[in-house]
Amino acid sequence: PLNIYIAEKMGHYSNNMDVFIPDYRLLPEYEFHHALDDISLAYEYLIQIRHISPANITLLGISSGGGLCTSMMQNIAKSHHYHDDEEQQIGESSNLVNGEESKSELWKKNPKMPSGAVLVGPFVDYTEPEGSMKDYVAHDLIVNTAVLGLGLPYLDAQGNHEQRVAISPVYQSFVGLPPLCIVVSEHEAVYDQSILLANKARSEGVCVVLGVWKYMCHVFPLLCAFLPESRQSVDFMCDWIKNH
Repeated sequence: PLNIYIAEKMGHYSNNMDVFIPDYRLLPEYEFHHALDDISLAYEYLIQIRHISPANITLLGISSGGGLCTSMMQNIAKSHHYHDDEEQQIGESSNLVNGEESKSELWKKNPKMPSGAVLVGPFVDYTEPEGSMKDYVAHDLIVNTAVLGLGLPYLDAQGNHEQRVAISPVYQSFVGLPPLCIVVSEHEAVYDQSILLANKARSEGVCVVLGVWKYMCHVFPLLCAFLPESRQSVDFMCDWIKNH
C-alpha cells in the first residue's frame, strides 16, 4: 500500500505521468536472482508490448528496489556495444572537458536505456555489513537490529565475499548509465553505500543529483503523509523527474 501511495503521488506531481508497478518474486520463497529477472521482463514488456520508448521511462527504486534498478541498467549498458568502441573513443579525447561531457551523454546512444532513475535509500552493497549499515541500525527505525538479523542469512547464502562483490551493483561499472537522482538520510543504515554509489557513478561519467536529509530513517520519503522532510524529498524527486 505504501508503494502504491508514493507511486500515485509522484506520478501526479511529475506532470501526471503514468505509473507502472511491476510484481516480482521475493525471498525467501524464490532465489536471489529471480527479482532482477522479473523486473527486466517487466521493462521489456513496456518497451516491446506496450511500445513505450525508453526515452519516456524513468525508473524509481526504493531500498532493495534501488539495487534492482541499478543492476538492470548496468545489464542494459553491458549488452550495448559502446563498451568496446565508443567508450574507447571518449577515453582518447584530447579535450578533457569535452570528453567528460561526451561520457555523461553516452547513455543516449543505447536505445534500450531508460531516461533516468530515482533511487531512494538504495541497497546496493550485498557484502558483509560495515560502516553505517553496521552502526546505524541502533537508531534507524526501519533497518534496525532485528531486520538486519533477519536479512543477513539471505546475503550469506549468496557465497563468499568475492561472490557477493560480484553481484553488488555498487561495485559494478556505471559507464553508460543515465542520470541518477539519489535520496538518502545521513543517519540511515544505507547512507554509506548510497554515497559510495553516487561517487562511483560520478567518477565514471554519470550525472548524479544527490539529496541528503538529516535524522531520517530508511526510505523516509514513504512517510510523506506525516513528515515535512518526507514531503520535501518527494518534491525534490518530482522536480528532478520533470526537469532532467
